[in-house]
Amino acid sequence: MKFNDILTDLIKQSLEVGATPALMGEPGIGKSSFVEALAYSMGTKAFVLPCNQLADKADLTGARLVPYTKDDGTQSYKQVFYPHQVIQECIDYAEGHQREWPILFLDEINRTTSDVTSGALTLVTLRRMGHVELPKNVRIVVAGNDKGNVTSLDEASLSRFAIFRVEPDAATLMSVLGDNVNPWVKAVLTQYPALIFQKSTPEAIVADGQDDDDNGTVTMADLFDGGEEMNQLTTPRTIHNLSNWLNKADPQQLAQYLATPVQIGDREVSLLNEAIEAYVGDTMFTTQLVATIAQDLANNSGGAQQSRVNVPKPNCYRSLKAAATAKVLEEKISDLTDNEKSGSLLYALKESEDNARLIELLAQATTQIESEHTRTLIEMVTSKQIDRQNLESFLQVDAPIVNQAKPVLSAFL
Repeated sequence: MKFNDILTDLIKQSLEVGATPALMGEPGIGKSSFVEALAYSMGTKAFVLPCNQLADKADLTGARLVPYTKDDGTQSYKQVFYPHQVIQECIDYAEGHQREWPILFLDEINRTTSDVTSGALTLVTLRRMGHVELPKNVRIVVAGNDKGNVTSLDEASLSRFAIFRVEPDAATLMSVLGDNVNPWVKAVLTQYPALIFQKSTPEAIVADGQDDDDNGTVTMADLFDGGEEMNQLTTPRTIHNLSNWLNKADPQQLAQYLATPVQIGDREVSLLNEAIEAYVGDTMFTTQLVATIAQDLANNSGGAQQSRVNVPKPNCYRSLKAAATAKVLEEKISDLTDNEKSGSLLYALKESEDNARLIELLAQATTQIESEHTRTLIEMVTSKQIDRQNLESFLQVDAPIVNQAKPVLSAFL
């Protein structure tokens, strides 16, 4: 299943009914980015714990022997569990934001030792770490790899999850990157979306007699077990890095790279090919991208297309809209956290409904717009994806946050 709006809806529904979604797929295809974007769309945060960075179960559970004094005055020891820092941060946030569903994301759950995987599965099943319980509003999502050198999960373990086998989606990657995606990269992904995940054709693998009938996919085992040569992959992660580099690159310098021939093994290519292959490998994506850049530099043209802005809808928003009177609405707003106020204001500005009263009360009660919400607000106004009537209502409110934002936002009316 591709990373798209359908998958987002299915994962949200799983979380609503208390299930634990498991995203299984190749490494580097965007599982972590998907979960972080999912949390943002839900008006909350994701707390990411890379299980493959844990050496043993104690790193996850924090099991320690500590001294204590028994009732008879003698000294002894007992085992105490201190949850991993990421787990504790998630617990603290959940307790302070009880109407949200913060996500504890256990990434690479089976690319680690069987001991760590067992500990992670226990956390999913018991929802506790020693004497510390996960708050009821915490939602758990796990991710793992279904190929390569991984710890296999038995049927009893798999039955604990709603398993979604995922693959990268070019449209979703471009949506996540938004206006930051490089125009050349975007042009290639738009025309050739299937090129989002590919492997190079390493000479070492060919010499080892391995076939190439896997439709261009590769596992980390392929990457590291194909001889001494290590070959870069084309994945959403490596494409993102390449896009960032191209955004910073000087077009004149790129033109010089394009005109400079180099020898790579038996291949004679341009220096631009070599630079791009450092990020995404010797793949068809590289070939198409170099051709696109060459044509664009020759024509001296380009430009990025507009992408849809992702505006999260807080869980509390429906309750605010249902308030029958201004007094009831004020009471509901006064009970919100700062993040909920900021997120609700953002969504009220985006919604194509008359939200003048809601916007006024939220603006007066909100002390500051959260940094992530501020970036989204700027994206909304610059791309004209904000309700003009609601924006005008916001700018008419006499409140500190309005006065701070008015000089910037007024320019887009």
